[in-house]
Amino acid sequence: MAGIRALQHRIKRIEEAEKPRWSPFTLLFGSFDVWVEREVLPGIESGALDQRDMIAVVAALRRWEGDGTWQN
Repeated sequence: MAGIRALQHRIKRIEEAEKPRWSPFTLLFGSFDVWVEREVLPGIESGALDQRDMIAVVAALRRWEGDGTWQN
């Protein structure tokens, strides 16, 4: 019986590992675009964030979010 339980736990871990995980942006804001709309654009408009820098930062983070780099 203990062997069966151990096997069930291993299978559960494998199945959980295969499930897609939400990115931090999705967890915190609902989506990457919502983060940009709520945090980045107002920051640029107020002058707190530099527009030129944030274009590069947002592009890099969008790639990071899109290709799942955050999972590694």
